[in-house]
Amino acid sequence: MTAEYNVVFPPGNRLLFDGGKNNKFERSIIADNESPDCLNVVFGNGAVATRGGSSKLNTTSVGTFVCDGIYTRRADTGAETMVAFFGGTMYGLTGASTFTTIASAQSVFTAGVRIGAAQYENRIFFGNGGVTPYKYDGTNFTRHGVPASVATASVASNGAGVLNGTYSWKVTYVNSASAEGNTGPAATFTVTSTSGQVNLTSLPVAPQSHGVAARRIYRTDAGGSTYRRVVEIPDNTTTTYTDNVASSAVGVTMPSDNGEPPNYSTVIYHNNRLFCNDPANQNYVHFSDLAEPYTFGALNFRRVGDAASDLVKGFQIYENNLLILCENSEFLINMPTTDPASWTEMRVRSSYGSKSPFGAVAYKDLVMFPAMQNSKFVGFAADAGQTLDPTASVLSVSVAGSDLQSDRIEPDMFLVQPAYAGKISAIVYKNKIYLAVTYGSNQTTNNRVYVYDFSISNLKKKQKGAWVPYTGWNAAQFCIYNGNLYFGSSTANGFVYQAETNSYNDDGAAINSYYWTKEYSGNKSHENLSKDFRRARLLIEKLGAYFMNLTYRLDSDKGAGSTIQVSLDPGSTLWGTGIWGTSLWGGGSDQEEVVQTLGQASGKRIQFNFSNQNAAGQAFKVHGLNFNYNIRGVR
Repeated sequence: MTAEYNVVFPPGNRLLFDGGKNNKFERSIIADNESPDCLNVVFGNGAVATRGGSSKLNTTSVGTFVCDGIYTRRADTGAETMVAFFGGTMYGLTGASTFTTIASAQSVFTAGVRIGAAQYENRIFFGNGGVTPYKYDGTNFTRHGVPASVATASVASNGAGVLNGTYSWKVTYVNSASAEGNTGPAATFTVTSTSGQVNLTSLPVAPQSHGVAARRIYRTDAGGSTYRRVVEIPDNTTTTYTDNVASSAVGVTMPSDNGEPPNYSTVIYHNNRLFCNDPANQNYVHFSDLAEPYTFGALNFRRVGDAASDLVKGFQIYENNLLILCENSEFLINMPTTDPASWTEMRVRSSYGSKSPFGAVAYKDLVMFPAMQNSKFVGFAADAGQTLDPTASVLSVSVAGSDLQSDRIEPDMFLVQPAYAGKISAIVYKNKIYLAVTYGSNQTTNNRVYVYDFSISNLKKKQKGAWVPYTGWNAAQFCIYNGNLYFGSSTANGFVYQAETNSYNDDGAAINSYYWTKEYSGNKSHENLSKDFRRARLLIEKLGAYFMNLTYRLDSDKGAGSTIQVSLDPGSTLWGTGIWGTSLWGGGSDQEEVVQTLGQASGKRIQFNFSNQNAAGQAFKVHGLNFNYNIRGVR
């Protein structure tokens, strides 16, 4: 074969590097823009770069505790409050960097147990599955539901009045949102005079944690059994009331089905209701009354899954459906109206279940969730469907099912610890999904984050998205606060961190950021020919007065390869830092195409690596690359 010289690959173009990690297939056959091994990088417009850093939000630790939950409460005014749970206590962010204990929220929940939450009606609701759930309105931390009183009032005659006969009284509690609970036990008294009045004393007073703002007194007619409202006492302190109200003047009938929510561990808002699980009946999905998140009717539940092996673990909203994630299956409840009688349930056409209450996220027209199959964690799946057509008689789905989205990083997925799948946490931020997992044998806490950039698919229709792992972020759970991404620590240090900062370090520590390219064999028909690889041309970002590493290796070599340092100095001096007559003045350059000689690089295939040298404060960004080679012929 005739030798060819100075062949350019790819011809007339550059290689791009936004395909993400693909270690399921050999590095010589993956897509040109994919990587068999990358860490702590981001993608954009074809480029690959070092990810942003992280830094402590709170300057003082709240104690040697793991974060059991971190959330943002958004008020009707748009103002936001960050709250975080450590050691069973809830803390609120005060100012820019200080967490203070929320009143009445000390040692309410069990330390080390994750807390689920949902926001509705200017309040955020919390539960951990073991104790009574609570709510927070930005000031008060009180019980989610409205408890029934457990005590009765004392009754006695109080002189002449309008009552005559035997009466019974009951008291209900009312919270600050005017939601009313069920009643407590009755107090009965007989008025023996022809006409009299009754003095009620020792009226039940609720503990502060119950969040009671008022109480209502109900009474039967003489000899009757139906209770109707006599009066509302607008406080939680008054203990006496004199009843001298004629039966013709009493008001509405007493409620009888204003129950409290179960001690849920996962909860979600949808269509003016809260939906939650029930640890006491693990296949029940309970829902609040319409437009009333505080009360749960006795029949407000649906049963799904199997009580022995397919328990309800989490929820997400898909179109106008409630997606219910069970351990071995998934269900949809379609809600064409707000009337539960019109709702229909169907099992999703999927071979996966989930054990991750905090790992499901909605994005685009999909829902991604941590997938379990035969009690094994197999990766991240997505439910997809466009034509949901349930009917009352036959539940049919035209397009609804789930498929693994993480197939290209399958070897990594098999190292995620299934015993800690319940700790997986996810969030969507700036067109990326962040998924915190427990990775590697003998690991027991979330120590790695997988990022799925689904915006890549908008540029390349054949590509679903791009995966990359992050290390250095030990994230128990994420939240978005004032437009920024934060996570509570999964290690027992009592800190919350801001993520994706502009600094290239993790709280002062270096970010180990690198990207290995595919192994390239040159232009078509040159795959099996020996080559002398001569030069590489990189379009790089000039990020600072330091170096990045460009490494190359040949023919599937597993060694370290040969490394070249590439200067990222923009070529100018910042104002106020220069020395007259010595420093270089001017605007410098944002980007530069650099040409690097590859030396004695002979082989059939070549692979490149970009790195920030694993140095704190350093980064790299490569927009594209091409290289030259000479053909030596068939060897």
